[in-house]
Amino acid sequence: MYHIGILQLTQNLDDAVRGFETGLADLGLEAEFHYLNADGALDDLPLLAAELAERRVDIIFACSTPAAQAAVKLEGNIPVVFTPVFDPVGAGLTASLDKPGSKATGVAGMVPAAAKVAFIQELLPNAKTIGILYHLGDSNALLEVNYFKQAAGAKFTLVELPVAKPDDLSTLPDKLPPNLDALFLPIGRVIEENFASVAYYAESANLPIIASHAPNVPSGALGALVANHYDLGYACAAKAAQILAGEAPGTIPVGVVDHPEIQLNAFVAANLGLELPPALLAKTKEVFE
Repeated sequence: MYHIGILQLTQNLDDAVRGFETGLADLGLEAEFHYLNADGALDDLPLLAAELAERRVDIIFACSTPAAQAAVKLEGNIPVVFTPVFDPVGAGLTASLDKPGSKATGVAGMVPAAAKVAFIQELLPNAKTIGILYHLGDSNALLEVNYFKQAAGAKFTLVELPVAKPDDLSTLPDKLPPNLDALFLPIGRVIEENFASVAYYAESANLPIIASHAPNVPSGALGALVANHYDLGYACAAKAAQILAGEAPGTIPVGVVDHPEIQLNAFVAANLGLELPPALLAKTKEVFE
């Protein structure tokens, strides 16, 4: 029986853990899991990773970029399998996606920006001007903003709406230009944790929100194109199995999101006076009422 360490930043990643466990079981691998969750406390992650090392686990399954970084920084050679890390190379986890070259591999969680642009065009075919609301201190948000600008710059007029701290969101009504057709939220913890305020101000401005964080859709966003965390975890199990069979993690390519899911909120659409395109509804994973 293998001993698998599970290092989570928050419970929002429970689906990834469930997918990972199911994947290992489907591969016939018996494991005892050692769960440690930082409950959002970033500073606790190095200590939790060290505790897993003391338990002599065979692999650490790390959920989130900070958790993966804490696990990789451990002394020794405990392999790390990560998800849904947005930018494994930029985060210093791997040398490249094809050839990680380190003691870590996994499945990246970023949905390609071109796919998000196509999703917005299909959901809001008359949209011309898109606001991008993001936190300046979030490297994942900055990365997604960069990719989104490259993919959407020729298709939309983009208006950047950066905030330096959560309190800045209280001034959002003054920052929203009157000609916006939608508000796009890149991935990012500060905006996600303060989504209720964003949704309130957007509703006041009759502005649809396109989110990158799935839980924002039932909470008031019009829609999202997101990675399925369960599927990411399940795919990570296959990589863990390769490592347990003797392959070096540095030789196992990092996976990417192959089939992002559409989530829509019909209640928000009705409030905004929008009709959800039937063709989009037909391929939507979940519609919230």
